[in-house]
Amino acid sequence: MKRGYSYIEGVEELLHALKQNCYEIHAFTNYPIWYKMIEDKLKISRYLSWTFCSCSSGKRKPDLNFYLEVLNLLKVNPANCIFIDDRLRNVEAAVEVGIIGLHFKNAHLLRQDLSSKGIDILEDKIQEQSS
Repeated sequence: MKRGYSYIEGVEELLHALKQNCYEIHAFTNYPIWYKMIEDKLKISRYLSWTFCSCSSGKRKPDLNFYLEVLNLLKVNPANCIFIDDRLRNVEAAVEVGIIGLHFKNAHLLRQDLSSKGIDILEDKIQEQSS
């Protein structure tokens, strides 16, 4: 199972660039405890915190209470958060509680979507990761 996980093309570079630009990033996932196996392989915690895992909270996306709990724990205004997910229903739930929602299709389109929300990632920062 561990071998089946890898970064989607362009995602690691995008995560690196977001981290370099000082954006706070949290995992908000329905993964069971085996998210630790993914961490062991991909070292995702270099870029984000595994803060909101359903196996710890007992809640799952798209439960609106899960999103509200995240906002409460982070002590942030929903309009200052961006939620990204590959499942449209999860994005719609985020939007229902006032969070900006982006439907993930690929890293290139996500970069464009982030730019449309005022988050411009400098290409030279991304290229630094690649070299």
